[in-house]
Amino acid sequence: MKAIYLDSVQKLSERAIPAPIPGDNQVLVRIKAVGICGSDVHYWRNGRIGSFVVEHPMVLGHECSGIVAEAGRGVKNLKEGDRVVIEPGVPCYKCEHCMSGRYNLCRDIAFFATPPYDGCLLEYVAFDSNLVYKVPDEIGDFGLATLAEPMAVGVFSTSRLRPRLGDKAVIFGAGVIGIACMYAARASGCGEISVADIREERLDKVKKMGADRVFNLKTERLPDDHYDIGYDATGADRCYSLAVRAIKPGGRFSLVGMGPDVQSAPLVEYVCREIDIVTSFRYANSFPQAIRLLKENRDELGKFITHRLPFSLENVEKALQTAFSDQSAGKVVVDFD
Repeated sequence: MKAIYLDSVQKLSERAIPAPIPGDNQVLVRIKAVGICGSDVHYWRNGRIGSFVVEHPMVLGHECSGIVAEAGRGVKNLKEGDRVVIEPGVPCYKCEHCMSGRYNLCRDIAFFATPPYDGCLLEYVAFDSNLVYKVPDEIGDFGLATLAEPMAVGVFSTSRLRPRLGDKAVIFGAGVIGIACMYAARASGCGEISVADIREERLDKVKKMGADRVFNLKTERLPDDHYDIGYDATGADRCYSLAVRAIKPGGRFSLVGMGPDVQSAPLVEYVCREIDIVTSFRYANSFPQAIRLLKENRDELGKFITHRLPFSLENVEKALQTAFSDQSAGKVVVDFD
């Protein structure tokens, strides 16, 4: 099968490698679409995210959908021909984190496109059937189905934040993770939801997708002491300073984004205002709810996919470049058809 590797910073290559054979309780998935995530762009541009460093050639991509091509022995929840999405991290199932349900914190988790593990920008994947989910018929587009993964990020961060009915929420970042947080916050009972960003094109889109208020942080100021909860979906230092003033004393702030350059936050101000900082890392037990949210909001979310490129070495590089540099880009999808 064909696979696209990141050999070194901004250098990709195409390789022919053996197709995997599904083991017991695994399914072989023929990949149909892969969404380009900010983490893929960071690895391609910088070769690292924090302590995760690309030291050997690695296949990028972790937002994927496909069709079950073969079911291994013992698989009961899936069959050949099922349309599916993959939750892209296999934990050990044995450690204290896995046993307590917080398997996203497993030290031995093998997560797509996180060094040293390969991702899904290739033609076939053999994967644990417990982490492969059927796609409802209403989600007819494989490209749209890839959004289940970022939607799971929003679902999980919201479950960690625990909004109360009617809470006012502010979200920093109008990309796909910010949008996922917006839909999850709304589904959890939040009232007024504001989204802040520096890209007017993205703010226009999220306004049409249901944001009550939008703020361009280049020219506008968020109201002080206005929000009960907040999300950072950017990983940018500046948002920590803006959030501590916009969120009411006693509020809660979720750190979702993880960029390569995060250094500091005004912790003294957070302490004095008793704003709880809540972190979330990837997700656990969130894909079923994410798929439901995706199905319910499929028309609006489908419009956020702005670029679709056929699977090839040249187009994968173009997809990464587009996601990095095109200010008007929403979600970029590599389409295997």
